[in-house]
Amino acid sequence: MFPIKRGPSGNRPAGRMLNAALALMTAVMGHADELSLAHAQAMALDQDPSLQAVASKREALEEMAVASGQLPDPMLKTGFMSLPTDTWNLGQEPMTQVQVGVVQKFPRGKTRDLRSEQMLEQSSALGETLTDQRLRIVLAVREDYFEVLKQLKLAEINAEAIEAFSDLAEITRDYYATGRVQQQDVLRAAVELAKVEDRATRIAQEEDRARARLQTWIGESAYRELDSDWPDLGDVLPQNLLEERLAEHPRLAALQMQVAAAETGIELAEQRYKPEFGIDLTYGGRGGNNPDGSSRSDLFSIMVMMDLPLFHKNRQDRYKSAAIAESSVAAFTRDDMYRRMRSEAAMQAATLARQQERMKLFEDSLLPDAEFNAEAAFSAYQAALESLTTLMRARITEFELQLDYATLRAEMLKTEARLLYFEGEST
Repeated sequence: MFPIKRGPSGNRPAGRMLNAALALMTAVMGHADELSLAHAQAMALDQDPSLQAVASKREALEEMAVASGQLPDPMLKTGFMSLPTDTWNLGQEPMTQVQVGVVQKFPRGKTRDLRSEQMLEQSSALGETLTDQRLRIVLAVREDYFEVLKQLKLAEINAEAIEAFSDLAEITRDYYATGRVQQQDVLRAAVELAKVEDRATRIAQEEDRARARLQTWIGESAYRELDSDWPDLGDVLPQNLLEERLAEHPRLAALQMQVAAAETGIELAEQRYKPEFGIDLTYGGRGGNNPDGSSRSDLFSIMVMMDLPLFHKNRQDRYKSAAIAESSVAAFTRDDMYRRMRSEAAMQAATLARQQERMKLFEDSLLPDAEFNAEAAFSAYQAALESLTTLMRARITEFELQLDYATLRAEMLKTEARLLYFEGEST
């Protein structure tokens, strides 16, 4: 074993281990402070008030569905019947009564059950709407997050361009001092440097705008450092499977439940052709005596009431026609939404296919060739075999392709996020 050398600071291997541990801790803490896509999505879903509003409305409908299935509250009635107006004596006339009664109404046909069923269907529709709203929020957060990340990537690439053109401008000035190049070359290098510096300002502006949009969903956390790695959203379904999955999408499911609720509304309208019943139970107390001296007996009455929906041309028929029209509106809305979503999904799938082709072209050919061409042009310029114009064109092409590649990468992630929305995928 080799002896361990100690210096004035003590055990040096232990000191190196301590420094490594501190560096690792700093890196972990810095990484923990980074905003990941998953964290941004979770915060948006937790903070969004529209989700709470839909959930509360759904809860209200569920409570109303229970209440709507019950009988109306009975009515209590009390009063005097057949009072003599000459003496106002309750015992003077045998017809005079002090009445107490209860009236209970029974709604038409299956109105109570159907109204409760309709509200439960509307509640189910809101449940699907809530799921769709969550999917939309996740999609919006992903698009804004990818836009911020894209601007950060563009800023990194542009910073490299500024450094490269700064070095090139300095080299050109040195060459001009020795008489190797003309003043025009110095000015050309300065102009190109100013252009990439201006691009840095525009990128910073777009980043600020993207973070402001992200702030809508997650508040001040939108201004935290982002995880520098491109997120992986996973594989998307092929277009044929996506169309099959689309029919079960929460947005369409919500509209389908609205159709079911509208159809129940037709059944409700049909109940208007049936009579509404009511029962009247009355107890009448009488005072005074009969002619034979016996006390008068109290009276009890029971009556059944019903309305007669005989003239329904301008009432019941109109209600039913309106319910049928509302059912048609719900069905047409569902079909139109399915048509538009299917078209949008097909367009996004075609877009992704072309973006994947472009990505392969960038990675296999454009980026490697542009880098090689820039290096070759720089070597040739140093050897006085190529002009500054050739070198500038090679450098500009290289950095523009890198910027295009980063933009394409972000746009492809946005397309994948939209397709995952159509799949009903939120994670």
